[in-house]
Amino acid sequence: MQVTRQGLYYRFLCRCRLTGDVVCRLYITCGGQQENLGVMVPEGEGFGLDTRLPVKRFREGEPSFSLIPKHEMASAQFVPITPEEPFSYIERLKTSFLVKKYGKMGILLEDHSVISRPTGQ
Repeated sequence: MQVTRQGLYYRFLCRCRLTGDVVCRLYITCGGQQENLGVMVPEGEGFGLDTRLPVKRFREGEPSFSLIPKHEMASAQFVPITPEEPFSYIERLKTSFLVKKYGKMGILLEDHSVISRPTGQ
């Protein structure tokens, strides 16, 4: 992980080896705030991410980074899908994931109040 300041932006450059079986997102936690940096994409023999975000989006403190499988977001809410009942989350399907949890099919809804999505990701 390499972080450099470029004027009013931080540039985040990450390279790692992953199995590729699961889509992973890179998160930064700084000053008690968690920020989504984006999805790790295939690059050469590994995976990588190269993005820039405004400095003003980050609080003071020592940053820590984590990779989280896209379908296992800590802030996600599981909503079971029941064929007999109307589905109230159609407008959020683009940012959700189909999963089987607790023996039922459902979707995981990302909590937008906790984790933000950078432009272009």
